[in-house]
Parts: sequence; structure tokens; C-alpha cells
Amino acid sequence: MDKSLLYKILIIAVPTYAIAIITQAMVFTMPMLAITTLIATNIFKDDKDVENRVEQDGVNADVNTDGMDGMDGMDGMDIDGSG
Repeated sequence: MDKSLLYKILIIAVPTYAIAIITQAMVFTMPMLAITTLIATNIFKDDKDVENRVEQDGVNADVNTDGMDGMDGMDGMDIDGSG
């Protein structure tokens, strides 16, 4: 097992369970979980850069469309199914 993974687990688990045991209230454990997750992910930064790639499908960026082709979400039938 990777050492940094073990450290991340300990950094997140120990304070979160300590707060849960001490306060006996979930309202304090959720913020602690969020904070320790941020700390653990920032301590061990990988040198890998993540590149977001967006494919260009030749769609005109000037056209304002919602992708519904003028449909209102129905398939031609009314809500009661009478057509």
C-alpha cells in the first residue's frame, strides 16, 4: 500500500472519529470530514498536471441552443396521453 494513501486515511479518520466520539453529534463531524479531506489532498500533491480536454465537434459557438430542437420535452403526446 502506498504510504501517502495511509497518511491521507489517518489524517482524515483520526480527527473525524475524535470529533464524533467527543461531541456525539454528526453536525460537527461533517465539517471536520470536509476540512481534513482538503488538508489530506493538499499535503501530498502529485506532480502530475491534469489537462482538461474539450472536444470541438464543429458546433457553432455563436448559436444559442439548448439542444432540445424546439421540443418542450414531450414526445408529441399530451400529459394525459390523448395525443
